[in-house]
Amino acid sequence: MRKLSFLFVGLLLAILVTTMMAGASPQEQTNVYYFYGETCSHCAVVADSNILEKVAEMENVSVAKYEIYNDQENRDLFLETSEKIGLEQSQMGVPFLIIEQNGKYSYLSGDSPIINNLEEEITNFKGVESKIDPTTETLTLTMILSAALIDSINPCAFGVLLFLMAVLLSMGSSKKALKAGIIYTIVVFLAYLAAGIGILRLIGFFSIINYITAIAGILVLIGGIIEIKDFFWYGKGISLRIPTKAKPVLEKLIHNGTLPAVIILGIIVAAVELPCTGGIYLAILTIMSKTPAFGIGYLILYNFIFVLPLLVLTLLIYKGTHVDNIKVWVDKNKKYMRLAAGIIMIILAIYLLV
Repeated sequence: MRKLSFLFVGLLLAILVTTMMAGASPQEQTNVYYFYGETCSHCAVVADSNILEKVAEMENVSVAKYEIYNDQENRDLFLETSEKIGLEQSQMGVPFLIIEQNGKYSYLSGDSPIINNLEEEITNFKGVESKIDPTTETLTLTMILSAALIDSINPCAFGVLLFLMAVLLSMGSSKKALKAGIIYTIVVFLAYLAAGIGILRLIGFFSIINYITAIAGILVLIGGIIEIKDFFWYGKGISLRIPTKAKPVLEKLIHNGTLPAVIILGIIVAAVELPCTGGIYLAILTIMSKTPAFGIGYLILYNFIFVLPLLVLTLLIYKGTHVDNIKVWVDKNKKYMRLAAGIIMIILAIYLLV
C-alpha cells in the first residue's frame, strides 16, 4: 500500500503543479514504473536490451523497478495499480511498465513493445492508451476452476484411496481409516503442489517459451485423444493409467497401513498417476507461466480442488458409506470421467497451439 500510495500521490502532485503553472511549459519530469519477474523469460529479454538503463540516463526521467514473483508487496502493488488504470485480469502480465508525466500516463506490456517503443513514448509523451502485447497468453480464474474440477474427478487416485480405506476398514478401525485417508489426501496435495511450483520455475528459466508452449500443447492434445479413445475402447492400445508394474508396490504399502507407509503411498501415487492427470495440469501450468498475475494462491486453489473429492470420499466412507458402493459408481462412470478429461485437454491444447 505504501508504494501504491507513492505512485498515485505522484500523479496527483503532477496534476496540481500543472494547474498552478498553467501557461508555462518547462520540461516535465517523467516517471517510469517497471514490473518484472525474476525468472520471466520476456523480462530477461528486456533486461538484456538495457533499454531501462538507457532511458534512465535521459534528462528528467526516473525509473523504479518492482519484482513481483518473490515480493508479495510488489505483487499487490502491481495488481492494485493495474486495476486502478482499468486493466482486465487477463491483461495483467509482466514485463509491464507505466509511464507517468504531468498527471497523465500510458503503459506498455510485453518485451517487444517496451524495447521498441519506450524511448519514443517518453520523448513524444501524449498519455496514450495501452499497448498490450498480442502474443501474451492469458488465463482466467474460471479456466482454472473448470480445469481443476474436471481434473479432480480422477479414477486413478480414487481407486488407490478406496483400496486403502477398504483394507483399513477390514481391520476394524474406522478412525484409522479416516486418519489414513486424510493423510493420503494431504500428501497427494503437497506432492502435486510441489511439482507445479517446480514446473513453473523450470518453464520460467527457458527463453524459448513459445517452443515449450507448443510442445506442451502437442503432448496435451495427444493425451486428450487417448482419453477420448478410452471412452470407446478402454484398455485397447495405449491408455492413461497407473503403470501395471507399480501396482504390487502400492498394494504392499496399502496392506502395511502405517503412517510412514501411507505418506510414501501418497508420494508414489502422485508420481505414477501423472499419466492419468498430468495433461490438464501441464496445460494449466504452461498457460499460468505466461500469466504471472496468477500467483501461488491460484496454484494452491487448483490443487485443493483437485484433492477435494478424495476428502469427500474419505468422509463418506467414515460416515458409513460402503466402499463397494463407491467402487461400483466409479467403475460405472469411469469412461465419462475420461471423456470429460479428454474434451478439456483438447480445448486447452488448441488454446496453447492456436
